[in-house]
Amino acid sequence: MFATTDREKGASAVEMAMVAPFLLLLLLGIIEYGFLFGTYNEVRHSSREGARIAAVSNVAFDQNGDGVFNEDDIVSYVCETISLPNGSVTVDLTLNTNTVGSEAKVTVTAVTPSLSGAPIISVFLPNSLANTATFRLEQVATWASTTATCP
Repeated sequence: MFATTDREKGASAVEMAMVAPFLLLLLLGIIEYGFLFGTYNEVRHSSREGARIAAVSNVAFDQNGDGVFNEDDIVSYVCETISLPNGSVTVDLTLNTNTVGSEAKVTVTAVTPSLSGAPIISVFLPNSLANTATFRLEQVATWASTTATCP
């Protein structure tokens, strides 16, 4: 229907070559953001789960089978609930006073790797994600403040 001249035949290829890098960058950015959002949800979930079992200090949550619920059990439980590479997750337990009703905190920090490795995208994304869950002790804690890295 429309007649093209020899001068117009390569115009669409040139236009696509100019737009394609930006479209690819946008697509990679969307994928990276989705991965980052999923990772943050995992960090948030694990900190809340750690706070939940730390609040009750119950021997039923003894992870290593020694019959005593302590900070190692909380860290082990948090590390089991998160599926990030070993060594990239840090768990910080903070206990101010060991009385029923006092506040305590579980902070989970995870180093977030880039999926694409594209430095132009990684500049806009955080290197780590952290979430703190604050809770009240339901009974006297059998654990102490500590900072540990998931093995």
